Amino acid sequence: MNGTHQFDVVVVGSGAAGLSAALRAQYLGAKVLVIEKAPVIGGTTAMSGGCIWVPNHHHQSKLGGSDSPDEAMAYIRAVSPEGWHNTEEAQWRAFVDEAPKMLKFVEDLTPINFVPNREPDPYAEAEGGKSFGRNISAGALRTGLVGPWKNKIRLPAVIIELNYEEIVDTFFYSQPRRWALKFAPRLLWRRLRDMRTRGNALTIGLLRGCMDIGVTLWTSATAEQLNIKNGHITGVRINHNGEQVHLNTSKGIILASGGFEWNAEMMARYFPGPVEWTASPDTNTGDGQRMAAEVGAQLDHMDQALVMGTTPVTYEKRSQHGLPAADYFLPHSMVVNSRGKRFVNEKQMNVGLAFDERDPETGEPIHLPAWRIYDAQFATKYPHALPNKGQNGIFYWAETLTELASKIGVDAEGLEKTAVRFSNFARNGIDEDFSRGASIWDRNRGGDPSHNPNPTLGTIEVPPFYAMPFKASFLGTKGGSRTDAKGRVLRPDGSVIAGLWAAGNVMANSFGSKGVGAGTTLGPCLTWGYIAGENAAELAE
Repeated sequence: MNGTHQFDVVVVGSGAAGLSAALRAQYLGAKVLVIEKAPVIGGTTAMSGGCIWVPNHHHQSKLGGSDSPDEAMAYIRAVSPEGWHNTEEAQWRAFVDEAPKMLKFVEDLTPINFVPNREPDPYAEAEGGKSFGRNISAGALRTGLVGPWKNKIRLPAVIIELNYEEIVDTFFYSQPRRWALKFAPRLLWRRLRDMRTRGNALTIGLLRGCMDIGVTLWTSATAEQLNIKNGHITGVRINHNGEQVHLNTSKGIILASGGFEWNAEMMARYFPGPVEWTASPDTNTGDGQRMAAEVGAQLDHMDQALVMGTTPVTYEKRSQHGLPAADYFLPHSMVVNSRGKRFVNEKQMNVGLAFDERDPETGEPIHLPAWRIYDAQFATKYPHALPNKGQNGIFYWAETLTELASKIGVDAEGLEKTAVRFSNFARNGIDEDFSRGASIWDRNRGGDPSHNPNPTLGTIEVPPFYAMPFKASFLGTKGGSRTDAKGRVLRPDGSVIAGLWAAGNVMANSFGSKGVGAGTTLGPCLTWGYIAGENAAELAE
């Protein structure tokens, strides 16, 4: 495979952004190659929950909802960080305008059937917010659809055979036994047919679509250096299975290589402090950001990332890989810092913002280490969510909160006072400190609907008591090349680097760390891939 090869467009990365870009560019007549660093396809997308945030899409009417571009823009402006409208307005508008087109295009060109769910916007009460309708996900698909590639789809850390909507619309986390019985026949059917759900289903569908229209795909192909001539990107040098290969392009390169959360040097620079239990593939080492910078790109939002609390799992023989946790917002649970105090509404979607809150002088996290605290009531009602007792350094228990505090290095007096205060809130149904359970999001996304008076609050007062460290884990960084509304990479002076586009987490994400909805990673990834693919194929100027 050594030597030189010619394509119209080369896409670097095979996650949602990369496959969406390839699908669109090839459909418009370009000869497209997708290169993937790993030996498997799908990147972070294949490991994800598969939720996609798309305003004003064509499936919303199925749930009796309605939407408009103006409402979506009003919502994004209302909930985005202060001042971001000054730099991101054009990006937001492009996303809002193109996302519904992208969804219809993907559905038409692939075997994916998108299924809407009733998950609300996390700030549904804000101007333009919706109590349901903007979230959607791919229905289950057989691995056999991709033929020889079926064993080259990246596996998630834990295979979950339920679709996204089946989990969120049923409050599955609080009542798994009830719903497992109901879903048992379809789960058996999926297992027998080797069907995948969530991010795996999305990957399978996109890959099948790319295969059907002739996209070429190479795995174990690492992009090393962009070729530039007279300010125009003309190709890329790669390492493919240990051999140097030169790829020349007539139209250009689309970077879709993900974040840099596995690059120790870059993480130390932009995210000082402890980073544990990273939840993405270890191939996300910032190759796209580095190569773009080398040819003069402006890097922006490098301090933005999707940060969540996670539970450790073993993935690809690596222990303590992070799996996003789904237990900490159930009743009889809370999260505290080393002072034994709560510091956030545990139920809010952007809980990671609090975990990543840093001292302005030192750059160190203010609230970490943090701990999940449970009691015997939690263990009785939700045993499936209790930490694994066999994990050393992960699971702690004691007959008193004082003893538990001593074991985990938390201020005992602070923990006891917090538990008493939290329990009083639970009995009254009102969280006077952080309003947990008060919003539309809190009441309709997770929690236990059978628990009163507040489905997310329960007393913490019945021994024994349990603790588990709540690590701040990176699901993906969100900084990279600044682009225009066509996905073209820009220099610091605002000029376009001809022949270079960026999509997904390798670009300067216009939403940043604060997601405007569940799925505001995948939604923009798919959409910016679609935008970049279209403009690369057409060589828009």
